[in-house]
Amino acid sequence: MNRVRTLAAFLLTLALASTAQASWYDDYDAGIAAARSGNWSAVVTKMTAAIKGNPKEGDRTRTYGAIFINYHPYYYRGVGYLNSGRYQQAIDDLERTSGPGPENLGSIGELLDRAKRQLASVNVPDPEPTRPAPEPTRPVVTPPAPTAPTIDPALRERARSSLAAANRKLQAAQQRRAGSSAQYQQAANLFNDASGRIGGVKSNDDLNAIITMAENAGDLADLATAPAVPQTVPAIANTVPPPPTKPSVATEDVLDSYKPRLRRALQNYFAGEFDDASRDFEVLTRDLPTNAWIWAFLGASQYSQFAFEADESYRAAALKSFRKAKSLRRWSGGLPDKYFSRRIRRAFNEVG
Repeated sequence: MNRVRTLAAFLLTLALASTAQASWYDDYDAGIAAARSGNWSAVVTKMTAAIKGNPKEGDRTRTYGAIFINYHPYYYRGVGYLNSGRYQQAIDDLERTSGPGPENLGSIGELLDRAKRQLASVNVPDPEPTRPAPEPTRPVVTPPAPTAPTIDPALRERARSSLAAANRKLQAAQQRRAGSSAQYQQAANLFNDASGRIGGVKSNDDLNAIITMAENAGDLADLATAPAVPQTVPAIANTVPPPPTKPSVATEDVLDSYKPRLRRALQNYFAGEFDDASRDFEVLTRDLPTNAWIWAFLGASQYSQFAFEADESYRAAALKSFRKAKSLRRWSGGLPDKYFSRRIRRAFNEVG
């Protein structure tokens, strides 16, 4: 019982979060905008700055929080070099990239062929003085004009509905006095960003990105909890506390070896870093296999991964962890709402 009380009191003090700021993705967005307007020198400059901040391409590259983008800066810099007459640099970048990003300016094979042809024509030696030959006329190659994207009205309506649902969850978080939590601040930033984009969408991809941002904002708002209120203990005059018993001292000695790892796991959980939290709690279950709280937080982290990734394997793992937590402890009223979102508590209650 002392061990459970110690853990419960320890859990009340942990709710930290940090939001990492970056700027390479701003350069990437500016470079894509420059490509749309044909400002190739700006494309080269912005993509070079983005590569300096993050040189690794990917179809699902994380920017901040739970935001992922289709990140291929070498592709756009290669196109910028090609249209600026820097053909060898264009070939180097186009051979390195793995594909186009959100704005398709042509296939990699076609662009490479153009760059190599242009480079070969530039490197042709001058003709012999005794055998003059007319200089060949170089064809002017212009990129195909982009076709106007068709925006699905149903998708636009779904984006508006997702924003409305996220706004309701933010209001609910305010009502439960969670407005000062890190999860609420992250949710509010995502919601404001998504709301600012809805008026200037140019494609269905823009709408899908807004929907993803709104859903992530709603999930973070569900996770937002009010800060714990410290309990005051009335002073008792002329009272000397009894010395700790041997079981109490032994309990503290045993728990001291786990507290740093438990603190790190909970910090990751309350900061929304659910991948790291799942790994930390899973290690703790091997050291504390009969602790129901550890299994409950492991299941909550795994279910949050399912909410973001839509991968059924995370949901199956979460339900298994919830069953283990229920087998080790009688949860009167289910999981406490100050640590777990409504969606997680509902999933926990539905487990047999």
